[in-house]
Amino acid sequence: MPDGILRVGILCNGAHFQQWQADCIRQVMSVPGVQMAVLVVNEIANEATTPKGFLDRPWGTALYRTYRRRWFKPAAMAKVDLSHELKSVPVIACRAEQRGSGQYFAEADLERIREHRPDVLLRFGFNILRGTVLDLPTYGVWSYHHGDELKYRGGPPGLWEIMKGDGLIGAILQRLTDNLDAGRVLRKGWFPTVDHSLQETVDTVLTHSTPWAAQVCRVLLEGDVHAADGMESGSKAPLYKYPNNIQFLSFLWKQFGNKLRFHREELRAHEEWNLGVLYQPIQALLEEKPNLNVRWLPAPSTVSFRADPFGYMDPEGNLNVLYEKYDRATGIGAIHRIRPKRDNVLKRSRTMLSLSTHLSYPYVVEHEGTVYVIPENAAGGGVDLYRVDASNEALELVTRMLDVPLFDPTVFQHEGRWWLMGTLAPLTNVHLVAYHAPSLQGPYSPHALNPIKADLRSARPAGTPFLHEGKLYRPSQDSEESYGHRVVINHVQELTPTAFREEAVKTIGPINGSYWNKGLHTISAVGDITLVDGKRYVHSPEQEQRIRKRKLRKLQNGTA
Repeated sequence: MPDGILRVGILCNGAHFQQWQADCIRQVMSVPGVQMAVLVVNEIANEATTPKGFLDRPWGTALYRTYRRRWFKPAAMAKVDLSHELKSVPVIACRAEQRGSGQYFAEADLERIREHRPDVLLRFGFNILRGTVLDLPTYGVWSYHHGDELKYRGGPPGLWEIMKGDGLIGAILQRLTDNLDAGRVLRKGWFPTVDHSLQETVDTVLTHSTPWAAQVCRVLLEGDVHAADGMESGSKAPLYKYPNNIQFLSFLWKQFGNKLRFHREELRAHEEWNLGVLYQPIQALLEEKPNLNVRWLPAPSTVSFRADPFGYMDPEGNLNVLYEKYDRATGIGAIHRIRPKRDNVLKRSRTMLSLSTHLSYPYVVEHEGTVYVIPENAAGGGVDLYRVDASNEALELVTRMLDVPLFDPTVFQHEGRWWLMGTLAPLTNVHLVAYHAPSLQGPYSPHALNPIKADLRSARPAGTPFLHEGKLYRPSQDSEESYGHRVVINHVQELTPTAFREEAVKTIGPINGSYWNKGLHTISAVGDITLVDGKRYVHSPEQEQRIRKRKLRKLQNGTA
């Protein structure tokens, strides 16, 4: 791109797109340096077809096709007219020839496309493309596949994941090659399968993978000419197709059963978290068989629980642990402090910070002799920096660090910069974003690739990043099986304002042989001590009553 312009074309069926496709196109168009080069419209996409004979119709998949046509209405697939936004983009109509399983462009059509000099073609129309068109743009033809291509080639997305009880649905942005369903992967992410709602699952994966094309465009424009090379998939997964009528009836029955189970468990099985202490440094968790002999605090009361421990040593050498104290009746947390002893004797819990909004994850940073605390206050609209007051009795507001509602905001220094990471709603366990600044208090600038990661298994922060043998490690939550199921320790291989790579190297928890053996979602360092939390399930009448009221409101508002 010697002129600093990336020319992007779109392969489509016209100016009407599904909502997720329109969002993707708008995000690409918003990247500085992107110029829309051409719309290549499928000339036969909207032509009327001659009805097949009665016996030739696809009766074997009729139930699914009828469901898809009449009742399956994900918001991400609603039609959007982009004719006004694309009115200045040249349009050429082409008719691709079907040969076997692939479609091929005629040489005359290829020449017309070539005249517009596209660097990239985004595929939102046509079918399986083969031949010269794949190599015509400088950086290839890009296409989305919704489903983990290493498990599920073909489709439809979400249905087979629910049928097989898979808690994850993957998605990729790929550069197409002549190998069917085995292009070169440019971006990949993993999202939660909502096992009681195919529509919600599809909405999730379509909506939240849209930024990827714009991300790759941005990296190309920043000078990384290999950003569109991708990684070869090499998938040998089975090819899935529309379910036959018996399979679809089984799917509906399973989805209905999952829905009943979801409502029953929401009312009867409630999380209870508790805190524990490991008398060893956090880096010891990287050992092949780490010592997980946790000293748990006494069980919390029935009307509240404790989670998200972070600590510091006071001038007298006492361990102080800040944590979220969650009130089941209100559904709101506050930041409290306790001082656990080796014999598990506790001094009375003290409220350090309580607001009208939910507080949790009181992340501790000790810097230049001051103990700072950065609690999660996403409901308050941003990230705030506090310090422990001189009497060690309360938290004092210092400044607002960021006007972005981050979940589990985590701050650390790396290679001369301060980094602030967290996740965003609505997928609070999936999308990791990063910001960087020259000093702890800011100002913070967004990472060029935000969100830098989309992975239910390892995105959301889970405690204190740490150095070991010169390498940076970042704890994160794995919520594939359930929220806060276990902690994944990632080796951060590259972290700059324009790049991010990490690799999962270790999983920790849940802690077996204890009452709190159903989850682990925080590990934090205090010198040579590591603080953890653990989950079990109990029944809370207070929480059940609050949930029943919420469900009743949804029914009254017609949103259930």
